[in-house]
Amino acid sequence: MHQLVPEPGPVLDVLTSLADDNRPVPADRPWVMANMVMSIDGAFAVDGRSGALGTPGDRTVFHALRALADVILVGAGTARDEHYRRPVAVADAAAIRRERGQEPAARLVLVSRRGLIPDDQPFLTGDGPDPLLVHAQPLPAVVPARVDTLECPDAAGGVDLPALLGHLRSNGARLVLCEGGPGLLGELHRQDLVDELFVTVSPRLVGGRSVGLLGSGPALLRARRLHRLWRDEDDALFSSYRRP
Repeated sequence: MHQLVPEPGPVLDVLTSLADDNRPVPADRPWVMANMVMSIDGAFAVDGRSGALGTPGDRTVFHALRALADVILVGAGTARDEHYRRPVAVADAAAIRRERGQEPAARLVLVSRRGLIPDDQPFLTGDGPDPLLVHAQPLPAVVPARVDTLECPDAAGGVDLPALLGHLRSNGARLVLCEGGPGLLGELHRQDLVDELFVTVSPRLVGGRSVGLLGSGPALLRARRLHRLWRDEDDALFSSYRRP
């Protein structure tokens, strides 16, 4: 991995480089990062999944960001499509997390209007904290075991994201990592809740209709400043953007 911005040079340790960045936590919510991958032409998925777009460097950044977060925030549909599992403790990040007073592993938080979770999802079992299912509508009669729930509706019938982030902050979360999908990320953008956006541009062309990292909601222009730019051996570009 090679850094192009701010100072050119090799990236000797991705986890340490990302951990050393200053992320001032707002008073009423956690610092919100988002991490997405897209093709050169803006596709975020191939046949419904993002895995085909990744490179080894992209996976290294993906796991490093997860290792630093208190919460992994994701839309329930994305978690189903991508076969999400529970985040687990990462040995290389143990000392960093202890120093910051973090739990050994991040918690998975799923955002869903209706709260429908099939009982065959990988994140329902395994090590790590039980996921939190945040929903807007009353839950169905049966909710899978080992899932905590929180009803958090907004006036439009979706999940109240500022209230959710406030809840997470009051329970100790200081760093949230959103992994999409585009619908959830777009709503965070429209409510100006994204503090830092990581975008991997994969050296691939895809076409198709799965384009647009912020989904299909109303357009809203917000300026961002380039914070870091890396390149890996496969010619993928890793950029991070913050508020001006």
